[in-house]
Amino acid sequence: MSRNPFRIGDYVVADEPFNGRIEGVVMAINGRCLGLLATGGPGDHYIYYDYRTVTLPN
Repeated sequence: MSRNPFRIGDYVVADEPFNGRIEGVVMAINGRCLGLLATGGPGDHYIYYDYRTVTLPN
């Protein structure tokens, strides 16, 4: 299994097929999943993504 390259506090971009591009800060790591606190989103919950669909912004 690959190692998750992200750390808590990293600012990342996730491409979501239905809602488009989501930017946020990694707040939780659970195996292959990253819990992102999305910018402009509700501040009381995280959106979880597989780390393979997440990148660092250019």
